[in-house]
Amino acid sequence: MRHLVHCKHDTIDDYINGCSPAVVPLLEELRGFVHATMPEATEDMQYGAPVFLNAHGIPVIYLFGSKKHVNFGFLKSMELSDPDGILKRSGKPSKHIRVLPGKPINTAKLIKFVRQCGSLGLGTDSPIGPMK
Repeated sequence: MRHLVHCKHDTIDDYINGCSPAVVPLLEELRGFVHATMPEATEDMQYGAPVFLNAHGIPVIYLFGSKKHVNFGFLKSMELSDPDGILKRSGKPSKHIRVLPGKPINTAKLIKFVRQCGSLGLGTDSPIGPMK
């Protein structure tokens, strides 16, 4: 049986500030990107990581800061259209895109996934199908 990770950070700001200085600016940039792309998103700390919920209250995106990179993850990745296989597996059903400091962020690809996340929970009218 898996044990839940105890959250040592109360807020996303605390989480970001507790990460490696190499990834702090990247985490801040990605956080802003989520809000710019999905303005209705709300934030929460779940399982020790920043999580973004869409307008339907569904946790859809997470950020994970390691020492040398950030995983920009999708909690409902199995419900996202990814015909080019861009998303990498970190666990079921989550997949992510690894983002490196000093490297350009491919926002065109990220925008497509984030916009799909905003539609999750709409039921059968969702462009990516009903939630399972």
